[in-house]
Amino acid sequence: MIDMQAPGTRKKVLAVTVLGGICLIAGVIYGCHKEQKATQPTVMPYQDTTDPVKAADKLKLSDDSARAVTKEIYRIQQTQPTPQVTYYVQAPDLTAGAETVARDIQEDKPSVPATAREKTDRTVVTADHDRQKVDVYKVNLRKPHKVKVGAMTTGNKNYIGAGYQAGRWEGMVYTRSGRKVEAAAVTYTIAEW
Repeated sequence: MIDMQAPGTRKKVLAVTVLGGICLIAGVIYGCHKEQKATQPTVMPYQDTTDPVKAADKLKLSDDSARAVTKEIYRIQQTQPTPQVTYYVQAPDLTAGAETVARDIQEDKPSVPATAREKTDRTVVTADHDRQKVDVYKVNLRKPHKVKVGAMTTGNKNYIGAGYQAGRWEGMVYTRSGRKVEAAAVTYTIAEW
Protein backbone atom coordinates (compact mmCIF):
# COMPACT_ATOMS: atom_id res chain seq x y z
CA MET A 1 0.00 0.00 0.00
CA ILE A 2 1.27 3.46 -0.87
CA ASP A 3 1.08 6.10 1.87
CA MET A 4 -0.24 9.14 0.00
CA GLN A 5 0.37 11.34 3.06
CA ALA A 6 4.17 10.88 2.96
CA PRO A 7 6.08 13.96 1.74
CA GLY A 8 6.70 13.87 -2.01
CA THR A 9 4.63 10.72 -2.58
CA ARG A 10 1.86 12.52 -4.44
CA LYS A 11 4.40 14.21 -6.72
CA LYS A 12 6.07 10.87 -7.48
CA VAL A 13 2.75 9.16 -8.21
CA LEU A 14 1.69 12.09 -10.41
CA ALA A 15 5.03 12.06 -12.25
CA VAL A 16 4.83 8.31 -12.89
CA THR A 17 1.22 8.65 -14.06
CA VAL A 18 2.04 11.51 -16.44
CA LEU A 19 5.11 9.69 -17.78
CA GLY A 20 3.03 6.54 -18.31
CA GLY A 21 0.37 8.58 -20.13
CA ILE A 22 2.98 10.19 -22.39
CA CYS A 23 4.47 6.78 -23.21
CA LEU A 24 1.01 5.41 -23.99
CA ILE A 25 0.19 8.32 -26.30
CA ALA A 26 3.57 8.03 -28.04
CA GLY A 27 3.01 4.29 -28.52
CA VAL A 28 -0.43 4.85 -30.04
CA ILE A 29 0.91 7.51 -32.42
CA TYR A 30 3.82 5.27 -33.45
CA GLY A 31 1.50 2.30 -33.95
CA CYS A 32 -0.90 4.33 -36.10
CA HIS A 33 1.97 5.70 -38.20
CA LYS A 34 3.46 2.22 -38.67
CA GLU A 35 0.05 0.78 -39.58
CA GLN A 36 -0.58 3.59 -42.07
CA LYS A 37 2.78 2.91 -43.78
CA ALA A 38 2.03 -0.83 -43.93
CA THR A 39 -1.37 -0.32 -45.58
CA GLN A 40 -0.01 1.86 -48.39
CA PRO A 41 0.35 0.03 -51.71
CA THR A 42 3.77 -1.45 -52.41
CA VAL A 43 5.02 -1.69 -56.00
CA MET A 44 7.18 -4.79 -56.45
CA PRO A 45 8.92 -6.35 -59.45
CA TYR A 46 6.89 -9.33 -60.68
CA GLN A 47 9.60 -11.92 -59.88
CA ASP A 48 9.95 -10.59 -56.30
CA THR A 49 6.29 -11.31 -55.49
CA THR A 50 7.08 -15.02 -55.17
CA ASP A 51 10.39 -14.61 -53.29
CA PRO A 52 9.70 -14.88 -49.52
CA VAL A 53 12.94 -13.11 -48.54
CA LYS A 54 12.35 -10.09 -50.79
CA ALA A 55 8.63 -10.00 -49.92
CA ALA A 56 9.41 -10.08 -46.18
CA ASP A 57 11.76 -7.12 -46.58
CA LYS A 58 9.61 -5.08 -48.96
CA LEU A 59 6.25 -5.72 -47.24
CA LYS A 60 7.62 -5.70 -43.66
CA LEU A 61 6.38 -9.23 -42.91
CA SER A 62 7.57 -12.02 -40.65
CA ASP A 63 9.21 -14.97 -42.41
CA ASP A 64 6.14 -17.18 -41.87
CA SER A 65 3.75 -14.53 -43.18
CA ALA A 66 5.99 -13.83 -46.18
CA ARG A 67 6.08 -17.54 -47.07
CA ALA A 68 2.27 -17.77 -46.86
CA VAL A 69 1.75 -14.61 -48.94
CA THR A 70 4.24 -15.53 -51.66
CA LYS A 71 2.87 -19.08 -51.84
CA GLU A 72 -0.64 -17.73 -52.43
CA ILE A 73 0.56 -15.17 -55.01
CA TYR A 74 2.47 -17.94 -56.82
CA ARG A 75 -0.68 -20.11 -56.86
CA ILE A 76 -2.68 -17.24 -58.34
CA GLN A 77 -0.02 -16.50 -60.96
CA GLN A 78 0.14 -20.17 -62.03
CA THR A 79 -3.61 -20.81 -62.20
CA GLN A 80 -4.40 -17.43 -63.78
CA PRO A 81 -7.93 -17.15 -62.40
CA THR A 82 -10.29 -14.59 -63.86
CA PRO A 83 -9.55 -11.24 -62.22
CA GLN A 84 -12.12 -10.09 -59.69
CA VAL A 85 -12.15 -6.65 -61.33
CA THR A 86 -10.58 -5.26 -64.48
CA TYR A 87 -10.02 -1.59 -65.23
CA TYR A 88 -7.69 0.43 -67.44
CA VAL A 89 -5.19 3.24 -66.86
CA GLN A 90 -3.10 5.12 -69.38
CA ALA A 91 0.65 5.00 -68.88
CA PRO A 92 3.72 5.01 -71.14
CA ASP A 93 4.76 1.51 -69.98
CA LEU A 94 3.80 -1.21 -67.50
CA THR A 95 6.15 -0.06 -64.76
CA ALA A 96 4.67 3.45 -64.91
CA GLY A 97 1.21 1.83 -65.00
CA ALA A 98 1.96 -0.03 -61.76
CA GLU A 99 3.15 3.22 -60.14
CA THR A 100 -0.02 4.99 -61.35
CA VAL A 101 -2.27 2.24 -59.97
CA ALA A 102 -0.47 2.29 -56.61
CA ARG A 103 -0.74 6.10 -56.39
CA ASP A 104 -4.45 5.99 -57.33
CA ILE A 105 -5.12 3.36 -54.64
CA GLN A 106 -3.19 5.37 -52.06
CA GLU A 107 -5.11 8.54 -52.96
CA ASP A 108 -8.39 6.56 -52.84
CA LYS A 109 -9.45 7.84 -56.26
CA PRO A 110 -13.03 6.96 -57.23
CA SER A 111 -11.84 5.79 -60.67
CA VAL A 112 -10.20 2.79 -58.96
CA PRO A 113 -12.64 -0.09 -58.31
CA ALA A 114 -13.76 -0.49 -54.69
CA THR A 115 -12.11 -3.91 -54.34
CA ALA A 116 -8.71 -2.41 -55.19
CA ARG A 117 -9.28 0.50 -52.75
CA GLU A 118 -10.44 -1.81 -49.95
CA LYS A 119 -8.43 -1.42 -46.75
CA THR A 120 -6.28 -4.49 -46.10
CA ASP A 121 -3.08 -5.24 -44.20
CA ARG A 122 -0.94 -5.04 -47.34
CA THR A 123 -1.49 -4.17 -51.00
CA VAL A 124 0.96 -5.43 -53.62
CA VAL A 125 1.02 -3.87 -57.10
CA THR A 126 3.16 -5.54 -59.75
CA ALA A 127 3.62 -5.28 -63.51
CA ASP A 128 3.33 -8.60 -65.38
CA HIS A 129 5.36 -7.90 -68.53
CA ASP A 130 4.61 -11.34 -70.06
CA ARG A 131 0.84 -10.78 -70.04
CA GLN A 132 1.02 -6.99 -70.42
CA LYS A 133 -1.02 -6.19 -67.31
CA VAL A 134 -0.72 -4.82 -63.79
CA ASP A 135 -1.82 -7.06 -60.93
CA VAL A 136 -3.07 -5.86 -57.54
CA TYR A 137 -2.98 -8.32 -54.65
CA LYS A 138 -4.89 -7.48 -51.46
CA VAL A 139 -3.36 -9.24 -48.44
CA ASN A 140 -5.02 -9.76 -45.06
CA LEU A 141 -2.67 -11.23 -42.47
CA ARG A 142 -3.37 -13.35 -39.46
CA LYS A 143 -2.67 -11.38 -36.35
CA PRO A 144 -0.37 -13.53 -34.16
CA HIS A 145 -0.80 -11.47 -30.97
CA LYS A 146 -4.22 -10.98 -29.37
CA VAL A 147 -5.39 -9.53 -26.08
CA LYS A 148 -8.63 -11.06 -24.83
CA VAL A 149 -11.25 -10.52 -22.15
CA GLY A 150 -13.90 -12.96 -21.02
CA ALA A 151 -16.18 -14.24 -18.35
CA MET A 152 -16.41 -17.61 -16.63
CA THR A 153 -18.91 -19.13 -14.28
CA THR A 154 -18.40 -22.14 -12.07
CA GLY A 155 -20.94 -23.23 -9.54
CA ASN A 156 -22.42 -20.03 -8.07
CA LYS A 157 -19.31 -17.94 -8.74
CA ASN A 158 -18.75 -15.58 -11.66
CA TYR A 159 -15.30 -14.47 -12.76
CA ILE A 160 -14.02 -11.90 -15.24
CA GLY A 161 -10.83 -12.64 -17.09
CA ALA A 162 -8.09 -11.17 -19.22
CA GLY A 163 -5.73 -13.04 -21.46
CA TYR A 164 -3.11 -13.00 -24.14
CA GLN A 165 -2.72 -15.17 -27.23
CA ALA A 166 0.52 -15.62 -29.17
CA GLY A 167 0.12 -17.85 -32.18
CA ARG A 168 -1.57 -21.05 -31.01
CA TRP A 169 -0.93 -20.51 -27.27
CA GLU A 170 -3.43 -18.67 -25.10
CA GLY A 171 -3.34 -17.83 -21.41
CA MET A 172 -6.19 -16.40 -19.31
CA VAL A 173 -6.36 -15.25 -15.69
CA TYR A 174 -9.64 -14.84 -13.82
CA THR A 175 -10.68 -12.82 -10.79
CA ARG A 176 -13.84 -12.07 -8.86
CA SER A 177 -12.60 -9.13 -6.83
CA GLY A 178 -10.12 -7.59 -9.23
CA ARG A 179 -7.46 -7.73 -6.53
CA LYS A 180 -5.96 -11.18 -6.97
CA VAL A 181 -5.84 -13.99 -9.51
CA GLU A 182 -8.31 -16.68 -8.46
CA ALA A 183 -8.13 -18.95 -11.51
CA ALA A 184 -5.99 -19.38 -14.61
CA ALA A 185 -6.02 -21.36 -17.83
CA VAL A 186 -3.57 -22.12 -20.64
CA THR A 187 -4.74 -23.58 -23.95
CA TYR A 188 -3.13 -24.64 -27.22
CA THR A 189 -4.95 -24.67 -30.58
CA ILE A 190 -4.41 -28.06 -32.25
CA ALA A 191 -6.32 -27.32 -35.49
CA GLU A 192 -7.22 -24.21 -37.50
CA TRP A 193 -9.33 -23.69 -40.62
